[in-house]
Amino acid sequence: MTITTIYLARHGYRSNWLPPPHPPCPTGIDSDPPLAAHGVEQAKELATYLKSLPAQEQPQFIISSPFYRCIETSRPIAESLHLKVAIDRGVGEWFRKNRDTKPVPADYAQLNEFFNDVLIEEQQWPRDNLNVIPLAEGENETDILERAKLFWKAFIPKFQEKFPEVERILIISHAATKIALGSVLLELKSVVDVIDENETYLRAGSCSLSKFVRTNNDKWSIVMNGNCDFLSKGEEMNWDFRRGVEAGSAEDIAQRKAIEESLANQTTEESEIEVDDDDFETYYVTIDVPSNIKVDHDDDVSSNSDQAPKIRNHIIKPSAQLQFSDLTDEHPLVKISNNVTLAEPSAAKGTKSRQVQIDGSKLIDRRIFETSWKRLQGTELVFDENGKFIGKLKEHLVCDNDTKFAVKKRNNNGAAAEDGIAEPDQQGSQASQFLRKAIHAAKQKAAES
Repeated sequence: MTITTIYLARHGYRSNWLPPPHPPCPTGIDSDPPLAAHGVEQAKELATYLKSLPAQEQPQFIISSPFYRCIETSRPIAESLHLKVAIDRGVGEWFRKNRDTKPVPADYAQLNEFFNDVLIEEQQWPRDNLNVIPLAEGENETDILERAKLFWKAFIPKFQEKFPEVERILIISHAATKIALGSVLLELKSVVDVIDENETYLRAGSCSLSKFVRTNNDKWSIVMNGNCDFLSKGEEMNWDFRRGVEAGSAEDIAQRKAIEESLANQTTEESEIEVDDDDFETYYVTIDVPSNIKVDHDDDVSSNSDQAPKIRNHIIKPSAQLQFSDLTDEHPLVKISNNVTLAEPSAAKGTKSRQVQIDGSKLIDRRIFETSWKRLQGTELVFDENGKFIGKLKEHLVCDNDTKFAVKKRNNNGAAAEDGIAEPDQQGSQASQFLRKAIHAAKQKAAES
């Protein structure tokens, strides 16, 4: 038999998320705190929920990160479902490269002092069984995604061979690792990719539960994303990689506190101050560049390979310059410039041709896009480069990749026709009324100058 269902859960509320003083780490290992009393209650609520599922949906095996808080979260579940808990470093905590220490978690011998009643016999599933171990120097976002890939590649066949009767497993891990594991199952390209057309991110609140099921084509589909409905206080401490700090770290807690204080102060100010409609305010907006950039013949792309080019990425780089038309319009125009990167070196002569990878950042450079406003679901938070909360945004612009602009050819005198005013390419898209008005106004202004 094969694994058909994978549950991914994050550990419960940590004791060091509360104001000090904090209890010592039971294992004596740095950054290995126990759960707070509230976290223990969350773990019990998760156990009650899993026990309430039909027998054919309940987990049959539990894999936990070796860190104390994860096994403590596993305990009531294991007791409720009459299961044992195995530990594996492949689903351990994510520590960033710039961190002073990167703790190594406890092994079975150390953890049996606290969890002897729930841990599996070490020989059945050794802690380093798969030899998938976080990098000693720390990990960036690419590293943890790669670790998740290595884990699933090694874990699924080895586990199915050793435990062929098990179809449903539960993995209890950490926010970053939970997101990385889910991203690989869904074949996302990064840990910050959305999972659907509604711009939904993988969620990882404390003691949240996600569920993935194997489809007929041997892929994985998510049917539950960070569910917290069974928790008495709902979702708490949700985190994702956009926050720019380690989940649950001192920096994370400080960020959350600053946000709470800022929002509280903002509410107080709004209730006390009468704002003039003509006053200015800082307004943050996100921009979605097309994810299906088409490679044209004039995009300076060449290859000896017979394979279709593959777009490596499509991002707006920090060095990029953005120009906008009137943002109060329904369809503002945006031009992205200074977004090029150095080209990759070509393969040496005589080497086997390979699939060409195109930098999507170059494909959007100097392009003009017509955009549309789209309301965000919820509110996104904006932080500066130091991780300080500076504002929030509720809307973003979505670029239309179908409406194209082409610079007019020069006339016989060598001057650009109509002073180089771009015209929209109507193939595949009907230009908006604003777009036509904008081009007409631009022509008039050019004629008057």
